[in-house]
Amino acid sequence: MNKIILYIATSKDGFIADKNGGVDWLPQPKNDQDLEVFGYKKLMQRIDTILMGSNSFQQIIGFGDWAWADKQTYVFSSKPLKSPHSYITITNSNPVQFIQNLKNRASDKDIWLLGGAELAKSFDQEDLIDEIILTIVPQTLEEGILLDLSFTSFHLSQEKQMMDGIIQKRYVTIHQNKNTTQS
Repeated sequence: MNKIILYIATSKDGFIADKNGGVDWLPQPKNDQDLEVFGYKKLMQRIDTILMGSNSFQQIIGFGDWAWADKQTYVFSSKPLKSPHSYITITNSNPVQFIQNLKNRASDKDIWLLGGAELAKSFDQEDLIDEIILTIVPQTLEEGILLDLSFTSFHLSQEKQMMDGIIQKRYVTIHQNKNTTQS
């Protein structure tokens, strides 16, 4: 079954973006080896679909060339947006119905829930996230866009010390953890 993976970074105080929505406080990988330290390349091999909110989409599209042309991307938006590419679909669907339909597709690949905070929170509230890979950067922002997930339905399965004081935590849903231990 396709897992929905929230792969995201926060500041030490839980923010995914600064008060202006910027992410330039995040460390920039120098090469592919740096990316693999954070498991990004492994994630890209696991997924074929990306989900994101409209604010994240508008910010990423402003960075230049789209990095995931080989993945189908769905942008959740209540405002009218135009898709610049055939592999990017704008939707105003309810997350529960959307995921039920998406998981019926003929694919064994997982789904990356990229963010932002509002979309991640709505997926969390509906118990739609199967795994969270949370990278915590040792920087305090004090204000901005807070991730603000409950984590009550998740079990911390792994915690790794990364370079430069960065910590990466992997959480799995409690129901998934129970299913895994019973198998």
